[in-house]
Amino acid sequence: MQFWVYMLECADGSYYVGHTDSLERRIAQHHAGDVPGCYTFNRRPLTLVWSQEFPSRMEALTSERQIKGWSRAKKLALIANDWPRLSELAKGRAQAQKSLAETAGAGSPCEERGSTGSPRTDVGGMRMHDSVKDKDLEWMRHAFALAERAEREFDEIPVGAVLVDADGQVLGEGWNRNILDHDPSAHAEIVAMREAGRVSGNHRLVGTTLYVTLEPCAMCAMALVHARVARLVYGAGDPKTGACGSVFDVIADPRHNHRVEVLGGVLGDEAGRRLTNYFRAKRGRPLV
Repeated sequence: MQFWVYMLECADGSYYVGHTDSLERRIAQHHAGDVPGCYTFNRRPLTLVWSQEFPSRMEALTSERQIKGWSRAKKLALIANDWPRLSELAKGRAQAQKSLAETAGAGSPCEERGSTGSPRTDVGGMRMHDSVKDKDLEWMRHAFALAERAEREFDEIPVGAVLVDADGQVLGEGWNRNILDHDPSAHAEIVAMREAGRVSGNHRLVGTTLYVTLEPCAMCAMALVHARVARLVYGAGDPKTGACGSVFDVIADPRHNHRVEVLGGVLGDEAGRRLTNYFRAKRGRPLV
């Protein structure tokens, strides 16, 4: 199955970047104003100005999020297939960030970051940097352990989440408790943020990072925005209800008054396999 990343020019001159498994169908949906959670419905007519095919949804999703964070100049260079200009713009930004870091006494240059807050990977043949940090892997494994408790102790769907502050201290953690608490809102992310709010004595969780094993749904994505969480790192994408790029892109809507940096697919294969095996076991099917 192939996936596409595409860019639309809106009537107001802005650009919309998305991904899909059927480019023709998705463009038709945009023209009809039938893409759920998308702001292009009131910015028509739309023009498809760029698209590229990718072999997997995760690669398409990663590229989509990176391009969304690009400046208008970089997007125009991409549309024109002007790779020398694109490279020049990337180097110019990297040099500016290096100078800023040195001025601030950071001691090391900052890497260019997109809307995900992550260093670049390959996009359209242009070489960037790896995006996953050691601490991201460590905290995702911690979230895996929480997910295991959900399944082992409560027979809940194994999704775990942990919220840490800028100093790496745990403020809240949890796992799915929908069945246990008879609460449709008790997703792992909500449980972790509720605990963090109680611990910090504040409904705003500024400067924090949430690690969760599954891409948040629309409810949890909006809770992250309302709580002013700085960064989201998730494991497996959710092709049915994911609201951070897979099905909806609620969290990246430019109309929000807060931006959450997003990094998806961290230990994504393992996260997806754990969830798949939970449901296969429920149905008496062999594990993968």
